[in-house]
Parts: sequence; structure tokens; C-alpha cells
Amino acid sequence: MPSFDYSDIIDLPYPRDDWNFLMKHPRMATVARAKIFSPFAALRGHTDAIDETAKRNLNVNRDDLLEDGMSELEDSFALLVSALDAGEHPEVRVTFFVQGAESSEGVGTYETVVGVAKKMDPVTRVLFVADRQIPLQDIRKLDA
Repeated sequence: MPSFDYSDIIDLPYPRDDWNFLMKHPRMATVARAKIFSPFAALRGHTDAIDETAKRNLNVNRDDLLEDGMSELEDSFALLVSALDAGEHPEVRVTFFVQGAESSEGVGTYETVVGVAKKMDPVTRVLFVADRQIPLQDIRKLDA
């Protein structure tokens, strides 16, 4: 089996490192070389189609809270209402159901918003958090 020992050529200078060759064939910049190996979109719109399909398939059915969840949510609401009545605006983490635009009734996604609770309107039953209006019946978890 032949041995591939390159000790005879390892320290030789670059063969085309003369001025005439470099004037005719300048070396490529590192940024330009990086573009050669960058990924490209072989199919236009394919990524958008995948994202749209993922949005449709990630929809879930709206779940109903069990009694333990309801009592925990009511306790969180009571704490938040007392803080808002005292003039405080605590930071809250709210998980709530969002009805899908193209989905049937009760099918959508769950979103989580973290922000400052501005107010809770008992008449319209809406919680105002971080420029969002969240209906109280859609809230599934509230961490104050």
C-alpha cells in the first residue's frame, strides 16, 4: 500500500503567487466565497406553503377547564382585581384561546402574553394586557 507522505512538497510556496497571475486572476474575497456555499431556495414559495400548513395543523380544540383549574383561575382573578383596585399594575402571564380565522367553532390555538395588566373591565369581561384585549372566558391560565 503506498504511503502518502507529503513531506517533499509541504513547505513549497504557492505555485501561482506571482504578480502577473494575481493581476489576471485576483483572489476572491472571503464574503464572495461565502456566497458560493450559502443555502438557496430551490422552490419558490415552498417555505411559505410549509408555514401555512403548519398553522392549519397546529390548531387544537378548545378545552374546558376542570374544577381545580377553575378555582385556581378564580383565585388568580381575585388577586389581580385586588391589585388593580389598589392602583397597582402587576406583570402577568396569560395563556388564552384564540379562535382560528378559517377554522370551525372551538378550533384555534393557545397563545401566551406576558405584560403589564392595565385593567379588567367587569362589564365587557375583558382583561387589558400589553396592548391586547383578552376576553375573560378565553383565559386558561393566569400567573400574576
